Amino acid sequence: MLRMNRKTMLAATLISAALVLTAGCAAIPAAEAAGGTVSPSTAVSQQGTAGGRGITVVGVGSASGAPDIANINVGIETQAPNVQQAVADNRTQMNKLLEVLKELGIPDKDISTSNYSVYTERQQSPTPAENGQNAGVLIYRVNNQVLVTVRDVAKLGDVLDKVVDAGANNIYGVNFSVGDTSKLEVDARGKAMQDARARAESLAKLAGVTLGEVVSVSEVIGGPLPYARAAADMAQGGGATPIQPGSLEVNMSVQVTYAIQ
Repeated sequence: MLRMNRKTMLAATLISAALVLTAGCAAIPAAEAAGGTVSPSTAVSQQGTAGGRGITVVGVGSASGAPDIANINVGIETQAPNVQQAVADNRTQMNKLLEVLKELGIPDKDISTSNYSVYTERQQSPTPAENGQNAGVLIYRVNNQVLVTVRDVAKLGDVLDKVVDAGANNIYGVNFSVGDTSKLEVDARGKAMQDARARAESLAKLAGVTLGEVVSVSEVIGGPLPYARAAADMAQGGGATPIQPGSLEVNMSVQVTYAIQ
């Protein structure tokens, strides 16, 4: 009975050894298939790289330039006791205004109607009615507005003077813009990348790590919309209306991730 137990134990030992040997042989090809012998330290390093250790920052840059386009909303408002007269007067003055704009070299594609309205207004009569009440007088008003694009900002003062002389009695503001912002965008984007690098280096120093190569870059979409800064010294000379276009600024933002060592 004792011999039987010893034989059983010996067989169990041999089987265990065979299983261990088989497992070891199977592990070697698996490691080789993955690219060679993999030590525990190498596996940890690979795992850390896949985890995306790095520093992510957002850099901001801006570039400014002089505007080269101006948009003005010019209107003619007429009034008369009857609507037909108000409309006719408005038509006559608007035709005169359009002729002046064409004489100034502004093409049809840069002139577009932005508003046309006809409305009534009751004004008090200078003399009350026989019953002592003042019913007022009904007046018809016609307002016609055109949006004009002036592509030579230096001529804007002269354009404003000429349209007023032609009968324009409403001017609803002047807006400036840059026709092609691509160069300003490139300059602003380059400054944004420099700003991102400076921010990342500062964070790396504070964290006690070394900044590595760029891992990813993405532009923060918000639109490189230009906005007006303080007016520059660009007032028009001579007898024209003084105009100060100022400068326009384009802002760009980029998000950059750097590896750390």
